[in-house]
Amino acid sequence: MILDRSLEIITSMNRLNTIVRAVARHAAAWLMLAGLIPSAAWASASCHSNYSAFTLSFPSTIAVARDLPDGSLLSAWSVSAATPNYWTCTVSDGWYTGTDFELAGIVAGAPTRYKASYNGVEFSVYATNVPGIGIALGGTVYAAKTQYGPWDFPVLGYERNNVGSPVDNGGQLIAALVKIGDVNPGTVSGLIARAFSWETAGKSPPGYNAASGSIDFNMTPVIITVLTCRTPDVTVPMGTLALTDLPALGPAPRKSASFNMSFDNCPAGTSVEGTTAGMIHSVQYRIDPANGTVSGFSNVAALSGTPSAGGVGIQLFDSAGAAIPLGTNLTLNGFNGAVASSYTVAMTARYYRTGPLSPGPANTTMTMTMYYQ
Repeated sequence: MILDRSLEIITSMNRLNTIVRAVARHAAAWLMLAGLIPSAAWASASCHSNYSAFTLSFPSTIAVARDLPDGSLLSAWSVSAATPNYWTCTVSDGWYTGTDFELAGIVAGAPTRYKASYNGVEFSVYATNVPGIGIALGGTVYAAKTQYGPWDFPVLGYERNNVGSPVDNGGQLIAALVKIGDVNPGTVSGLIARAFSWETAGKSPPGYNAASGSIDFNMTPVIITVLTCRTPDVTVPMGTLALTDLPALGPAPRKSASFNMSFDNCPAGTSVEGTTAGMIHSVQYRIDPANGTVSGFSNVAALSGTPSAGGVGIQLFDSAGAAIPLGTNLTLNGFNGAVASSYTVAMTARYYRTGPLSPGPANTTMTMTMYYQ
């Protein structure tokens, strides 16, 4: 080694004066320091971006049924162009370069509890700027023209480039909209991710170099609408009954009040391919008495208000004369989510004797709840 040879020369030069020997010792120390620096210190990477932005295409409008299950896909997967040369790098010796995708813009930093599967790979879902709407993000990377992935976000790929400079690195972003909660109408739009050039002497982060240029990934605006029908309140006049109208336990045999439950202005929708979004596929409804049912009697609503008549409740029947089950989900027959329309369900209400009668007001309130999927 040069370092050993220098020490031998210094040892053999006995005629040098003290100053010369001191200079020689400093020279040997300098040589020793230089010998300890690893060869990787002279390696380097100089990269520059070839692009500034990409835009992922989404449907211009997505309609969401109010009760579509959380975690449901709302759009098909949108994939940016497979681009192997986001960056071109001049690389020397053992240096790592690659691509690093990070969250940006409208996407919140922490993932939600939901996942979306892309070709068998689970992608994390992040909240967007519209309540109830999330976006699943993942991607692939090109490192030295070799494609890796798909991987969950954040996406990171790099390769040690020993030969073959210049080196190209790139990638591909993959995204889809997902329902993550109660949806408010709004527009999902903006920046969703940013890619950086990964450049480092080793594999440990941090390693991206913003000075080499970043690449923005935006999405086309998506107008989110919420699909529901309008359900007006209904008041049913029951009239006045005499004790003789309820001669025995059971419904009043002669008097009843007919009415319709209305499901108005149900919107038409268009199904989004590969998802359950875009339209209301089915409607269910249930009727719940405000004061519950009379103990010991099936589907007989208890009266509300004080004072109230004694020994009586109210029962509902369908158009075929069958008692309507209370507190049970029922399907709206004939519903077609592809056609804008209104629907009615014919019903009949009757008083139902449950015990000894006593006079008084005989009113009740029931709540109808609708479910859209």
